[in-house]
Amino acid sequence: MSTVTLMEKEAAESPSVIKKQLQENQELCLSLSKRLHNIDVPFVLTVARGSSDHAANFAKYIFETQLNLATALAAPSVTSIYHSKLKLKNALVIGLSQSGQSPDVCEVMQMARQQGAITLALVNQTESPLAKIAEFVLPLQAGKEAAVAATKSFIATLAAILHFVAIYKQDNALLAALEELPECLEQALESNWSEAMAVLQDVDSCLSIGRGYGYPIAQEAALKFKETCSINAGAFSGAEVMHGPLALVKPHYPIMLFAQQDAALSGLLELTEKLTELGAQTLLALPQGVALPKKCGHILNFPASSHAIVEPIIAIQAAYPMIARLATARGFDPDQPKNLRKVTKTL
Repeated sequence: MSTVTLMEKEAAESPSVIKKQLQENQELCLSLSKRLHNIDVPFVLTVARGSSDHAANFAKYIFETQLNLATALAAPSVTSIYHSKLKLKNALVIGLSQSGQSPDVCEVMQMARQQGAITLALVNQTESPLAKIAEFVLPLQAGKEAAVAATKSFIATLAAILHFVAIYKQDNALLAALEELPECLEQALESNWSEAMAVLQDVDSCLSIGRGYGYPIAQEAALKFKETCSINAGAFSGAEVMHGPLALVKPHYPIMLFAQQDAALSGLLELTEKLTELGAQTLLALPQGVALPKKCGHILNFPASSHAIVEPIIAIQAAYPMIARLATARGFDPDQPKNLRKVTKTL
């Protein structure tokens, strides 16, 4: 009987983490919302590294579609090594970090506060340097995360972003979907993605594709394939694949696609069919109950949500156990990837 890895155990804690987060962060979200409603926020700037950078990209899609606020991902080196002072007065600047310890992320946040921005830290470590710099702190409530590969802290970051936005715009439908999220995550842990393991068992490279809210999930999956399975996975938006990346597609080339039930769905299903016709070994992560594409190599189902924005979180919850088991099957320890440490401090 195989040993359950820390990565799997910690991913399985996500439902209880989100349940706790929704309860304990309510007043903090209300306080931040009140502050922002009294200011004409011109734009949002996010600051992050690693998995948190993918969460920041998710935030970009959420803030731009739900709040109509232009959102940019900061290049921390602009501040940390080039020492630029950006014009950020009244902007919302969000630092996303599990540990809250990366010096370059902290430096950007410090500069932002000095420039008159409203600063928000999404961190798991509330006594971290980043949390102490920020005006507002939303704790991820994920508890200790020992595996190098972030799982529950990534999911908690996405949920915290949605929780704040739902309260800010008083979106009852989104709030209801978030209340249902812990149960959906529990169900996602039971998803059978063994077909993906069979396809990816012996490959050297693959593509990971999403569109809209699902693109940051494709980025996160690609990173996990790299760091835990030693698979050279490239992440692309479905809109970009028809450009240069299409040249990579050859018979049996593995391509994983993440879909959610929104305006991006039809295009992603068409892309899946196109890639399958070209001979790719397609793996389509799809909410249960959605009409299947005419051509697809393999369907990887996960529980559907009442709100499409929430479905990418459920998809990555279903993906994490599969990736951990795939790493083990390929002879790697997903909890201690080669050359990596849990806390990475970049300057």
